Amino acid sequence: MSATPELNNPFASVTGGGMPRRDFLRFGSLAGIGLADILRLQHASAAGKPAGKDINCIFIFIVGGMPQQDMWDLKPDAPDGIRGDFKPISTRVPGVQISDVLPKISKVTDKLAILRSMTHDDSDHGRGFHIMMTGKKAGAGDFNGNQNNNQHPCLGSMVARLGKPGPLPPYISVPNFLNSGGPSFLGPSYGPFTITADPAAPDFSVRDIGLPTSVTDSRSQRRRLALQRINQFEQQVEALSDQVKSLDVFYEKAYNIMTSPLAKQAFDIEREPEKTRESYGMTSMGQCCLLARRLVEAGCRFISIENGHWDTHRKNTYSLRDLLCPSFDQAIPALLNDLSDRGMLENTLVVVTTEFGRTPRINPLAGRDHWPNAFSILMSGAGLKTGLTIGKTDKTASEVTDRPITPQDMCATILKVLGIDHQQLIHTPLGRPIPLVDHGKPVHELFS
Repeated sequence: MSATPELNNPFASVTGGGMPRRDFLRFGSLAGIGLADILRLQHASAAGKPAGKDINCIFIFIVGGMPQQDMWDLKPDAPDGIRGDFKPISTRVPGVQISDVLPKISKVTDKLAILRSMTHDDSDHGRGFHIMMTGKKAGAGDFNGNQNNNQHPCLGSMVARLGKPGPLPPYISVPNFLNSGGPSFLGPSYGPFTITADPAAPDFSVRDIGLPTSVTDSRSQRRRLALQRINQFEQQVEALSDQVKSLDVFYEKAYNIMTSPLAKQAFDIEREPEKTRESYGMTSMGQCCLLARRLVEAGCRFISIENGHWDTHRKNTYSLRDLLCPSFDQAIPALLNDLSDRGMLENTLVVVTTEFGRTPRINPLAGRDHWPNAFSILMSGAGLKTGLTIGKTDKTASEVTDRPITPQDMCATILKVLGIDHQQLIHTPLGRPIPLVDHGKPVHELFS
């Protein structure tokens, strides 16, 4: 999705080309849309909109497909070639077992609800992303090429549009733009502020938050002067609408966010004690989770985290045991314990999801292939019931046998927790009313 000329230059329609913006603030976000544009456009449509609860969401997407029978729903009595190489172990919750490849997570299952009966019918990665990110089945088209291919707004964009506002951009994505994580017809102002950097990198920094060391005081002053130029220009054009006349307010607000101590501190992960950083793990997964906790603490409403490379068509056991699960098994308990210790878990919903599961039968390459019929996800925090499992599968984890839960149900649950009515109607640019989530129902077992 490319920005419209009017968004690239708000004065273009008046001046026939307008004032160059290269001397002005440049904020990283979706498709080149600036943070000032995000603030302006959100303000323009915010009048009278309902505000959600004061609950934040950390949405962790495991890209590729977590194998349910190797992690959350082991079948030790299944035949060879299906059950895999991992063994079930007891957890903190009596009667709940998970895989021995997740020993640290086994100690925090009292903080988790394991939904073992997720199901849908699309084994394509991109289409699986779309339904899990939006609660809407993907229509015709290829969903694996362009990440910004939403046919329906994603959860983060719904929250940005309908949730309670905070001091930071309401929807932030790290360490990149998550596939199908876009706003669709809601418009780019409700897309994510994307952090295109890995917080585990030694030179990690967030573009446009704080002035980089290469920006001298004189350059900072020139940016301020740009605001004055806008003011002068507005004074010369009496016919401008009230919305355009107030554009300087939003650039000023964007400037203030960029230079504010709150934003700089939230994104400055190096402020964390070394012991805390190490407790999460000095990995992409660990440091993304730590940064998410910092952003929630500072007032961001929805943070999406991508953790990739779980498409284990080859060497499934090796991939899980040696490459993927160690960092995952360290980061998730660290996040939950840290949130709990700080008194934040009651106000933070943590979701660990994926686009589908993996085939029950192990293939000739010692891997597992795509399997949407039955898989597992996790939920925690925000007052949900935890220390339980929901749903069951058959003896090979092939099919759901009890309490099927759809992606639509998952999305409805998330929105309910955040105080947003999943059945409310939103309108396309042509005025067509459509529900936020198609036919989804919140998972009632999670609520008191």
